[in-house]
Amino acid sequence: MRRTFIQLTPVLFACCFGQPHHSWAEAVTEFYRQRTITFVSVFAPGGTYDLYSRLVATHLQNYIPGKPKIIVQYMPGAGGLTGAIHLAAQAPQDGTEIGMVDRAIAVNQVLRTVGVPVDASKFQWIGSVSSYGGVLQVAGRTGVKTADDLRQIPLVIGSWGVETSSYTMPVLLNALAGTKFKVVTGYRGAAEVDLAVESGEVDGRESSWPTLKYTKAAQLADGKLVVVMQSGLKRNPDLPQVPLIGELAATEQGRRILEFIDSDSGIGWSVVAPPGAPLDRVAALRQAFDQMVADPKFLDEARVKHLDVVPSTGLEIEALVRRTLAVPREDIDAMNKLLAAKR
Repeated sequence: MRRTFIQLTPVLFACCFGQPHHSWAEAVTEFYRQRTITFVSVFAPGGTYDLYSRLVATHLQNYIPGKPKIIVQYMPGAGGLTGAIHLAAQAPQDGTEIGMVDRAIAVNQVLRTVGVPVDASKFQWIGSVSSYGGVLQVAGRTGVKTADDLRQIPLVIGSWGVETSSYTMPVLLNALAGTKFKVVTGYRGAAEVDLAVESGEVDGRESSWPTLKYTKAAQLADGKLVVVMQSGLKRNPDLPQVPLIGELAATEQGRRILEFIDSDSGIGWSVVAPPGAPLDRVAALRQAFDQMVADPKFLDEARVKHLDVVPSTGLEIEALVRRTLAVPREDIDAMNKLLAAKR
């Protein structure tokens, strides 16, 4: 019988068996020693991306072999595309520049009718600190307690624009999961919808869980507000019994559509390296990232800053990006038809 032998390079050995090979680990250490890594944040200072970027930059350097310094560089513009293009094509491809890209990068790549000069699948995905913790909050007075109740009890949902997920998600859930939402638009933002919920004008809205759990803790505790579904790749540890949006779909196509439109939540606050970064350095960065998100000091600082940590590995985010980009065209057409019919 003919035998086939496969020779594993040090990098492939590490990728397959999970332990760093001495020679490449030593090479990575020597490369990063006394170097500085530039961490590109694709949005301006002051927002959530900035908070997560600075949190990662502060702690990740402690776990990278050679202990390089990390500095944050802001590169905003074009809804995050300016920084993403830089990381994809202009940054050094040697592992000395990494960054945090827009969580909607893969969805936008599919939905834009003109070519996007960035292919999300080409990035080296290092890991996600947390999914975007979107939830549906509903007033307790409605009698809704679980996601199953949404198919029985009609609710009025407030929205601040037909192009936002505050509108598209409830509309798609009506068509694909059998919910009974009536969506009312025209509000100027989430704060106005909150006032409308308090007055009884509407029954609920899409919210950010990290913000909601701190700003509305008393209302959640006494049942005046109820969380009935959540977005993201994984259930938030705070909400283990609350289903993900895709789990509510009645059909396989419906699940694909809901998971597609929600995939930006799963990508969340993710760190990438440029497409050409050497695989041994990518492996070291991924290992460092996984150690960082399990570090009690990192978790404590995130808690103080009111930032959730629901981590995913680089391989998990890479797989999610590929699924998003591979969504069948007929699913996108069906989704667009459903949304167009309601506008």
